[in-house]
Amino acid sequence: MALWNSGATWNSGPLWGPAIPPTPHFQTKPRKKPTMKRQPYFPKRIAERPGWFATYAAELVLANATLGLPAGDVTATVADARFLQYAAGSWLVATRDFGPAATSALEELYEGPGADPFVLPVFSAPALPVGVAAVGAGALQRIFAFVQVIKTSPNYTEAIGLQLGIVGSEETAENLVPSFTLKVERGDTSEVVRVAFRKYGRPGVAIYSRRNGGAWELLAIDLASPYLDARPLLVATAPETREYRLQYYEAEAPVGDFTAIASVTVAP
Repeated sequence: MALWNSGATWNSGPLWGPAIPPTPHFQTKPRKKPTMKRQPYFPKRIAERPGWFATYAAELVLANATLGLPAGDVTATVADARFLQYAAGSWLVATRDFGPAATSALEELYEGPGADPFVLPVFSAPALPVGVAAVGAGALQRIFAFVQVIKTSPNYTEAIGLQLGIVGSEETAENLVPSFTLKVERGDTSEVVRVAFRKYGRPGVAIYSRRNGGAWELLAIDLASPYLDARPLLVATAPETREYRLQYYEAEAPVGDFTAIASVTVAP
């Protein structure tokens, strides 16, 4: 209630009478039902990778009786896995063992006795296992791409994924994939796409893109947001659709599942 000397007038509104506090409004959000998520399937520990390659190669040959994937494609990805098993296993161990021997020889050359010409040790790589042959560079990326082919096969099941080692162990952690947004901006000669992403503590992201429904390509490995896609248009005078999907990147490889696909139209 206003007093006679408070300066209030007859039309001062709420000053004349007790203030009525607003009714508080509480909004409750429905709880999401917890779902069990999975960790990335490719081992972070380098020492565990030869075993993963061995499992993938051996089990895919057996699982393809159900999957029904082209035999030539399976043979090629198995060849990649077997050579990677050798390179990440016995070859890498041999190179690490050779390092101390080389250091010791260099120290002897620096300060050791003797007048005869010094013979430096030569690294001898372990022989390739029977049936294993060298393959082209990019073998791990080819395997990751073929894993996506396996998972889109109509005959694929999670049991097969576990058999091949391409389904990670269960976990409850959130943010198992990056998040990102797309924004079209004006560039020098055409529009460009700004890809702003969140990597939730991971070292970086792998950014994939395809244009006008073509093949997916690895666009970039980026450690800091945003990424600017300033590729020239396929046809300089025609707009095009660009689709994007991301993976986490750590331990020198893309890991985990892909994000959902997002797309934009880029104009001249």
